[in-house]
Amino acid sequence: MAGILSLAALGTAAVGAVPAAAAPSSVQVIQHVGDVTWYNTGLGACGWWNNDSELVAAVAPEVYGNLPNPNNAPICGKTLRIQGPRGSVEVRVVDKCMSCKKDDVDLSPAAFSKINDVNIGRFRSTWWQL
Repeated sequence: MAGILSLAALGTAAVGAVPAAAAPSSVQVIQHVGDVTWYNTGLGACGWWNNDSELVAAVAPEVYGNLPNPNNAPICGKTLRIQGPRGSVEVRVVDKCMSCKKDDVDLSPAAFSKINDVNIGRFRSTWWQL
């Protein structure tokens, strides 16, 4: 479920298991709750080559958009902050995850391992588009 919250609302609203301190410090953020997975990177839908050691992500088609040229998607290059059991990580959107549901996000192995064990493979999380 996506929504827009002010920083004040994030400080007082219940956001699942994510403490208010994990919320981004920007004035207005878009919050999502979905599954986080990981994938092996390469040439992404944004048209950029990436490798598994970079902190990058792929988002669901509903978040990515459906333009005639996917390289021009407004989400390309945007920053996301994903919360995990080990803290949070900021990643750059470089790809579209065709198998992701609306609020899911797919991370590079390096990004996933900063917030959870890659052997887990999938976990539920709150994440923000900054």
